Amino acid sequence: MKDNRFKLTALIAVALLAVGVGLGYASQRLRDSSASGVGAGDNATSGNQLGLDIDLLLKNVVDRWQQVDALTADVNWQVHLFGHTLQGIGEYTQSGRGPAQRHGVILKSTSSVAPMFFQQAVLASEAVVWTQWKTNVEESASMVRLDDLAPAHQKMPRAGIAHLIWRMQKSYQFTSIENVVQGQRQLLLVRGSKKGDAAALFPFLRQQPNGVSLLLDAGSGFPHRIQWESIEPTQRKPLVTVELVRVRGNVSPNSELLSPRTIVPDATDQTEAYRMAVMAGAGGHY
Repeated sequence: MKDNRFKLTALIAVALLAVGVGLGYASQRLRDSSASGVGAGDNATSGNQLGLDIDLLLKNVVDRWQQVDALTADVNWQVHLFGHTLQGIGEYTQSGRGPAQRHGVILKSTSSVAPMFFQQAVLASEAVVWTQWKTNVEESASMVRLDDLAPAHQKMPRAGIAHLIWRMQKSYQFTSIENVVQGQRQLLLVRGSKKGDAAALFPFLRQQPNGVSLLLDAGSGFPHRIQWESIEPTQRKPLVTVELVRVRGNVSPNSELLSPRTIVPDATDQTEAYRMAVMAGAGGHY
């Protein structure tokens, strides 16, 4: 672990950029991601046990959460690298509907070995996604101008859970769905594999992070767990797991989530890189 400590610190931050909503710096640095929880280690070829139209299901999920005005959840995350598991906490919130929807997320590691801080927000003052992240070895900030993307991607949700699921449908082919019961909760486990050729996420990883799974509430479609995975011949191995817990139907009182006080004035403009990531046939970057 000692030899990989500084690599690991930086790579964890990069991996988590694929988790938030997939905008900004992540679109240039990443091409896939992965994670753990229900379904991790299962057979890689589970089929459509319920006979549902998965694409239509996910489209309905996108439409629903694009119209949810107030939502806040705590975040638990794990990253599996170099045979080690590192984890952290955070908070997510979204407000508004449709084109006016905004989101904010802050993630922090709980590891003294790999301290990390990640923040992303769709700014209220202008249609821009601003992202910053810091580790003990690297710091960066970026921006994506949403108005420049809108003419070419008119159906693209601009923020929040709706955007994340929309991007996943662009990048992954979802062919597996099954029912999962947790206590009184009815859930749907939906799995997908990367469309086309999946490039390596990190040159240091032996696994190919070419799979993803969503643990959705069967009634609302809320993604309680998002997991990026490496699909192998007999199983799917987790790389990145994000769980949304303590979900509340209100906007977080933490003003830093939607209106961060610190904005880096020279943040790198990643609009063109993101435009290429969401172009039809481009395969996306997660």
